[in-house]
Amino acid sequence: MTIEIPEYARAVCERLEQSGEEAYIVGGSLRDSLLCKSASDYDVATSALPERMVEIFKDYRVIATGLKHGTLTVMSEGKPIEVTTFRVDGGYSDSRHPDSVSFTRTIEEDLARRDFTVNAMAYNEKRGLVDLFGGRGDLQNGIIRAVGEPERRFGEDALRIMRAFRFSAQLDFEIEKETLAAASECRGGLARIARERIASELFKLLSSKSPEKALAKMCETGVAEYVFCSYLPESELIALLPQMPNDPAARLGLLLCNAGGDKAREIVGSLRCSNKQRSVALAVAEHSSRCIETQRDCSHLRAELGERAEAVMCASVLRGYTHKDALRFLESDSAPHSIAELAVGGNDLSKLGFDGREIGKTLAYLLECAIDQPALNTRESLLELARKKYKEKGE
Repeated sequence: MTIEIPEYARAVCERLEQSGEEAYIVGGSLRDSLLCKSASDYDVATSALPERMVEIFKDYRVIATGLKHGTLTVMSEGKPIEVTTFRVDGGYSDSRHPDSVSFTRTIEEDLARRDFTVNAMAYNEKRGLVDLFGGRGDLQNGIIRAVGEPERRFGEDALRIMRAFRFSAQLDFEIEKETLAAASECRGGLARIARERIASELFKLLSSKSPEKALAKMCETGVAEYVFCSYLPESELIALLPQMPNDPAARLGLLLCNAGGDKAREIVGSLRCSNKQRSVALAVAEHSSRCIETQRDCSHLRAELGERAEAVMCASVLRGYTHKDALRFLESDSAPHSIAELAVGGNDLSKLGFDGREIGKTLAYLLECAIDQPALNTRESLLELARKKYKEKGE
């Protein structure tokens, strides 16, 4: 079997082997290569100890941020390659990080500590594929299976439960029966995992082409309760996910449509989302029951929600509140969506005699007029409306 390795990654392996060390391609790039997918982010496992790696790559640009755990990032032809010493992990008292890391001289021991069989393979051009746990067969059969005893794997690191469902969604694989049962049994460990780590796995899952099957399994096994703060998304909403734009925040918002405003805010807040992700998710959760029937409705929605309006409208269509033909309003919407898009500004109103808060109120009034009738968004038309407004004020 021949696996194509790019020259920049091969150069790193060859440097290690020429120095008397072993070097193997491992991780997601190897998995993707075996699936005949384009691979990136190549990782290398080596027998070289950290100090030895530094010596071997002394003429390369390197980043030593993970050196105490045996990882050195080597820049090869401008591409980062993570090179990690073969290692075995100690106990996991916090259900996330090993209490200790010991280096070993064999790739076999290193592979035995990994999470799933499809990730527990290594490739060396001389030795070929090292596959101790049947990972290649599981790739061919579309199965996510824990390495060794699944309860032990999930007990060591409960985040692996989320990774199982994430890989299931990304690869469109089934989770093996015993592995799935162990995920359910060990799900309480997720309560001790940092929420931003859970969010990272959830968003990767939601970004997959078909996330609905994995999410349904998360609900069936009780795992979803630890992700969504005891809230369970309805199966009808889960089924709609593939039809939503592939924005994980928008898809999260769709899942939370029936949670209620307070609960939705609690869930999104707990996941430590970025401000933009939070804004999109809550906009979809709170506004997708609105019915958009006219161009004016669409313009007002965009003025209120900005770029979030498209995701809200898509969710509204999927949920049956808005007819699918209304999506055409997004393309033909010519109305201004903010005061900044008006053909006049505060200085223009000041010259007419407006001052203070009157300027802001009048600009808001002009925006409403221009949303209702986009043709009014010209300097002449808006100034005429402003003059009438000023005259009414005087009367």
